[in-house]
Amino acid sequence: MKEFYWNEETVDYFADLYDLNGWAHVAQRIFSFVLNECDVQDDETYQDLFNDLIVKVEDRIFKKDEE
Repeated sequence: MKEFYWNEETVDYFADLYDLNGWAHVAQRIFSFVLNECDVQDDETYQDLFNDLIVKVEDRIFKKDEE
């Protein structure tokens, strides 16, 4: 899986949404964000961006739960 750099504020924003609205809502918002706010380059796809961001958000959620 490809890995991308995401602004920490972006990851935190979606992690905070999870606390408010649950996982399905977060996944929909991430998908919308990737399609509307991100640009793909070279051999990247929107699916690559979505997959990477959702994993980073999930990691942040689990990290917050451990604290």
